[in-house]
Amino acid sequence: MKKTTKSLIIAIASVVVLVGAFLAVYYLVPDAEEDSETSSDSVSSEEADHYHLISLSTSDIKQIDVENEDGKYTLLAKAGDVESGSEVSLDSTDNNVYTLVGYEKLALIEDKPQMLAEDATSVTATKIVNDGSNKSDFGFDNPRAVVTVTLNSGDKRTITLGDDAPDSKGAYIMVDGDEKIYLTDSDSIDGFLVSEMGMLSVDIGTSISDNSEEKFTKMIFSGTNFDNKEVVFDYNTSDAYTETYVITSPDKTVANEDTATYVISNVRYLAAERVAAVDPDEKALKEYGLDEPFITVNAEYSDLKVDYKASKPEDGLFYLLSDNIVYEMDETAVPWISYTYDDLIPSDILAPKYDSVDKITVDAGGKQYVFDLNRTSQTVRDDNEDTDIETFTLDVKCNGKSLDENIFSTFYNNLTSAKRSGLNDVDSSKKAVLTVTYEFSDGTSAKAEYFEGENRKCPVLINGSIGSTAFESYVTKITEDVANVANGESIKSIS
Repeated sequence: MKKTTKSLIIAIASVVVLVGAFLAVYYLVPDAEEDSETSSDSVSSEEADHYHLISLSTSDIKQIDVENEDGKYTLLAKAGDVESGSEVSLDSTDNNVYTLVGYEKLALIEDKPQMLAEDATSVTATKIVNDGSNKSDFGFDNPRAVVTVTLNSGDKRTITLGDDAPDSKGAYIMVDGDEKIYLTDSDSIDGFLVSEMGMLSVDIGTSISDNSEEKFTKMIFSGTNFDNKEVVFDYNTSDAYTETYVITSPDKTVANEDTATYVISNVRYLAAERVAAVDPDEKALKEYGLDEPFITVNAEYSDLKVDYKASKPEDGLFYLLSDNIVYEMDETAVPWISYTYDDLIPSDILAPKYDSVDKITVDAGGKQYVFDLNRTSQTVRDDNEDTDIETFTLDVKCNGKSLDENIFSTFYNNLTSAKRSGLNDVDSSKKAVLTVTYEFSDGTSAKAEYFEGENRKCPVLINGSIGSTAFESYVTKITEDVANVANGESIKSIS
């Protein structure tokens, strides 16, 4: 063999040996980060990327003591009864019934105790961040929460929560006597931060169920928002109006259909943002603005009594007292906190149903016009539909003179088109320039009196008690219309 060939073979063999040695070192030496995460002999792991610091069943819990930034409290756990034959989901195996010490008679938010229990019995970490030599750097000189779980066996486990990690990467925790500081997921520590009041139910009243009655037997609003006058609602039983509700005090009037329906339908059940206080004393009531309530609501149903006291909203929130519990409420979630008495009465001055009116008396321009409406019915057989159809014929007379029904119908629409603007005091001692009185087939009546005004607005008194204003152009139009209609002349409709 030539000398040059032999040298080449030796060189190639040397390279192969060196590459083999490098690969052996590469695969046999552990990765530094992996070594740092698996070097703890005191922590076992079923998954490569998680430490299982506490792994218990919530059924093992006897008591949970919490101390966090909002104070201290204790939850007691008791095994709940599972109905015979019922199935328990594998995703929801916590059958404990929890009570909050000091508030044993109060309902809790259903998922909050369970969330705390699950967070405290299943504690995992993604990595070790410190050996415990720099605790203050991670917030453990003033921990955000310390949670102690007492088991049925008497054993205790303690979790201490430090600061949040930068860039929303998690939170720092320590467990029992382990000096190491771990990083855990942020969503696994929510239960530790719930306050004592945060455990209490935010449901107020009860919603409609198959066994409850939606109709009220009593509905009264009062408070400084209504000048401490009682606004009493009832159901409308008159055929003269289409509205569902009437107000019987401080005035007798139908209620604004949209507003009253919205307000009354949001009395029986409310949902608060949170519980602020339980059994408040006089000092606390004053601090919450409940010593002189902005609005009070007293309502009764066949299965429920409601007694609310609410403060004046501020920055979108207000406080509500019910059953000696103070709740923090969102203003947008409680419609009646935003409405005044002006909003609860109709925007129409008087707009009764056309077919309910028997007589209309109009005093205008120094003259009186009396319209008598007489309806006769006739039953006609519809052979095609095999049914009887009842038809009505309207006979209208003004001061004894028969009128064209189409002309009168236009006049009636104009007459009932008036809108009021705000609530004002009206001097009824002056002589009215226009008075409209309706008499209905059920024996009731209604009246609107218009007086001279200024700035193109006329004061109007509705049913002798509600003072407002109306456009002067309306008064002028009706005064002209009534004289023309009485003479059988056509009029223009108010569009």
